[in-house]
Amino acid sequence: MFVSFEQLVLLLLLAFILFGPEKLPEYAKKLGRLVARLRQASSEMTQQVQQPLKNLQDHLESPKIYPDITCPQCRQTLDHDFIFCPHCGHRLKEGPGPQQLGG
Repeated sequence: MFVSFEQLVLLLLLAFILFGPEKLPEYAKKLGRLVARLRQASSEMTQQVQQPLKNLQDHLESPKIYPDITCPQCRQTLDHDFIFCPHCGHRLKEGPGPQQLGG
């Protein structure tokens, strides 16, 4: 939405006729303040939308606290929280195992 030079001249001439030479600088100043406030509000709104998205992106790109592990038997890469390998069933670390039936 660009205003051509001819349209700008026509708008200025129309404003000069409607408001007169005394009021025109006052209204131009008010219009400038309004545009500045709109830009500031737009910038704040954009920041409010982009900040949570940036936080989410940073969280997704952050390195894992616990590295993945590799099963020594089948060499599959697994998450750190597995006790048994889901591929071959090999016990990876000490932890709660299946409870024995009976007593």
